[in-house]
Amino acid sequence: METFWHAFIPLFVAFDGVGLLPVFWSLVHRLGGAERRLAVTEAVFTAFFVALAFLLVSRFIFGLMGLELVDVMVAGGAILIVLCLRELLVPDSPRQARSANPGVVPLGVPLLTGPAVLTTIVLVRHQHGWPITLLALFVNLVLVWAMLRGSDWLMPRLGREGSQVISKIANLVLTAFGVMLIRQGVLTLARPLPPSP
Repeated sequence: METFWHAFIPLFVAFDGVGLLPVFWSLVHRLGGAERRLAVTEAVFTAFFVALAFLLVSRFIFGLMGLELVDVMVAGGAILIVLCLRELLVPDSPRQARSANPGVVPLGVPLLTGPAVLTTIVLVRHQHGWPITLLALFVNLVLVWAMLRGSDWLMPRLGREGSQVISKIANLVLTAFGVMLIRQGVLTLARPLPPSP
């Protein structure tokens, strides 16, 4: 169970479902109830299949390029730090897209499954394996689906400011996760090689 939480929490923070609520609401509040529900379903299914496809091809691409786990850890940690700092310092800049049918784009990609999620899910797979990663991905997307479907009830209670505060805390946690990945990667690189037989 502990392994599941180690996989679940970084993905939960990366998806940032609570922080996505005001963006989702600004994109769909003019739609009817049925259209909003359809947009949520489209977004979650799109996010799942994009994440799964990236998981399937990433190992082949990394192998083709000669990348090792430690390379992915350092680069992935740096990417997470940059993305989270951008969200912390300029939170509104990447999330103002408008679409007549926002379920697939921009909600599914890139708002739900964007660079932070893709980076995190590859690192989680490397650390915990396929079964735990897929379970954590599925549970996270079910929670995101529930939060977005409940936006009519949640938004008046959280408000834009409340959801942004939670989002900033989540991005701070994910920044710390990125720092940890870089630290682990650098320590691995700094270890002396075993003596040749």
